Amino acid sequence: MSNSTLEYDVDSLTVEQYFGYFPSLALAGTATGLYYAAALIVTAQLIYKRNRNAWFMLLVVLTALAEAGGYVAMIWMVKNSGQASLFSAYVAMQCLIVLSPNVLQAASYTTVGKISTIAKMHTKSKFLKPKAISWGFVGLDLFALIVQAVGISIWATQKSSGDPVVSTVKLGSWITVAGLGLQLVSFCLFTLLAVWIQRHKDNKFRGYKAHKWLFLGVYGAIFFITIRNVFRFVEFTQSAVKYPDPGGLTENQTLFYALETLPILLAFAVFIVLSPIFLLPTTPLHDYIPGETDEDAMEKAEKEFLSATETEEFETVELAA
Repeated sequence: MSNSTLEYDVDSLTVEQYFGYFPSLALAGTATGLYYAAALIVTAQLIYKRNRNAWFMLLVVLTALAEAGGYVAMIWMVKNSGQASLFSAYVAMQCLIVLSPNVLQAASYTTVGKISTIAKMHTKSKFLKPKAISWGFVGLDLFALIVQAVGISIWATQKSSGDPVVSTVKLGSWITVAGLGLQLVSFCLFTLLAVWIQRHKDNKFRGYKAHKWLFLGVYGAIFFITIRNVFRFVEFTQSAVKYPDPGGLTENQTLFYALETLPILLAFAVFIVLSPIFLLPTTPLHDYIPGETDEDAMEKAEKEFLSATETEEFETVELAA
């Protein structure tokens, strides 16, 4: 059975045959609108604050647009069901919705890297430097993303082709499961590192409100993204075991919106309300003193500039004399 082939005309498949249910246009449209709204709000925050330490939040904007694109593809499938081939739209939808949260996680990694610099933890070890934290975990996520992309491409392409090989569909599912599992392990390691940095006795940023709110935002995003990742892990594991038998998480619209769409939207809400754009200082992080306001930093910089100017003038007078 594992090497058997199912045959059908892919161009004639309806949207219900792809999903196992008829997708709600209202829900898909609402999700699309909320993701576009999230992208617009974060973009407006970036333009308003112009915080050079928070440009990484463009990753959040990119993720929101990718998620919206996935739901736009779903809406297109519903509206064109029975009139055109839905194959390409289905593959695009699956790739965008399944893979884009990986980019959102990178925003959490970068946030903790910035906190490490403010807390002067980066002086304790080269592994606590912001680039080491962000790029280290981004590297792990990138590898997990590639594994997931390979798996989801095999799974979606085979499943929606005219003659899918059962064993190949299962292979795609297991590869995706491996990528999701690696992502969960990476996220667990990152969470442990975040907690360690937050509680470390040498953390010079501890006790300040911004420190508390930044970590609350990181943990909130981790919590909601993890709910979604566990759902996807179980979903593809079940798909690998059960396919081609019908049913399961893949064909349950309520669970899809409750455990995929809603958690990711809540993660966006956390990034918007507890935004690093407003909580991170606007001055260079290596020179920033925890507790110092932007006005204090500007005043100090002005004094240093005036002091340097006076010293230069004095030396010029001495040379002239």
